[in-house]
Amino acid sequence: MSRWHSTEFEGVRYRNHPTRKHGVVNDRYFSIRYRVDGKRIEEALGWASKGWTAKKAALELARLQEAQKKGTGEPVTLREKREIARAEREKRVKEGITFKQYFEDMFVPQAEIGKPRETRQKKAQFRDWIEPVIGALAFSQIGVAELDKIRTKLLKAGRSPRTVEYIFSTVRRVWNDARQKEIISQDCPTRKIKLDRFDNKRTRYFTHKEAEALLAELKIKHEATYRQALISLHCGLRFGEIAALRWGDIDTGRKTIGIRNSEGGFSRYARMTEEIKGLFVGTDQGAREDLIFSTSRGTKQTDPHKIVGRIIKQLGFNEGVTDRRQRLSFHSLRHTYASWLVDRGVGLYDVQKLLGHKSSQLTERYSNLSDERMTNDVREFEKGIREARRKSKVVALRGNR
Repeated sequence: MSRWHSTEFEGVRYRNHPTRKHGVVNDRYFSIRYRVDGKRIEEALGWASKGWTAKKAALELARLQEAQKKGTGEPVTLREKREIARAEREKRVKEGITFKQYFEDMFVPQAEIGKPRETRQKKAQFRDWIEPVIGALAFSQIGVAELDKIRTKLLKAGRSPRTVEYIFSTVRRVWNDARQKEIISQDCPTRKIKLDRFDNKRTRYFTHKEAEALLAELKIKHEATYRQALISLHCGLRFGEIAALRWGDIDTGRKTIGIRNSEGGFSRYARMTEEIKGLFVGTDQGAREDLIFSTSRGTKQTDPHKIVGRIIKQLGFNEGVTDRRQRLSFHSLRHTYASWLVDRGVGLYDVQKLLGHKSSQLTERYSNLSDERMTNDVREFEKGIREARRKSKVVALRGNR
């Protein structure tokens, strides 16, 4: 390596390339030397063949020293200047990423790992409603006006406020994912749009007669689904929780069912009835980590068997019912469990714990059932007053004698 040579400019030096020429002289590689906060720094600039000269190097050095002297926040080293330039380039690249590019290249691949069925739904939502409006736009180009176009398109197509919320939820999920990965920094504009309120709470539950009829038909036609339905009705489990059950989650001695969380531990324990205990005691059990219910390929089920809907239709439970909140389904078994608990006088707090609701707001849908019991309680209260009054009158009459 050749030695360094000084120049007419203080702090600027160069060395010659051993063979390569630039004009009539050897190519020269320039660097600058200076101090920052008392520390000596030397930074490379580049070759003369790439445009660098001793004078140009001196001007660069003077700019850095001036920035250091004034303390205006400008970069005071070449390294700092290059880092800022690189960050600006990355920022321009990120700002240029379209919503479609991010959704397809980054969001979908990671989402499909944990929730394939939910991701399929989001892909359909994106294809039908989101992509035509904002798919080709960069995040920085998407605002309230663009999202309002999506809402208007949905409502004109006769979609419900609930569907609008689903679509906006997908936009919000993708947006927040990009924000978490520092692709963007601004908040999702869905926060600025006030959506129509809707009531999606199911208000109808199975009667005892209806539940018995459904279970009887299921037991004849599909034993595995019968067992799933019985567990939902007697323990209040969601279908997803039932599909995820493994033999190691079952404890017939303590009459509990462990509901696993995403980390593999138990988030809560459901309580068995004697009938559910008998269901497991009388079944050949597999290894601890074997699924209790699985597909023919040995994988986890994602939906209840279609036979549930067919039997409900066959029994006529939903005949003439147009409001989806009044239509019975597999999930209605869980709600029926809660309604039957309340009907027997169990408090809403205990119902919340038995259902695994994180918030008491979710359990409030059953408050109307407890209200009916409170009405009966008040009647009992009034009955007590009337009885007390009758007794007091009898005592008064006897006293007059």
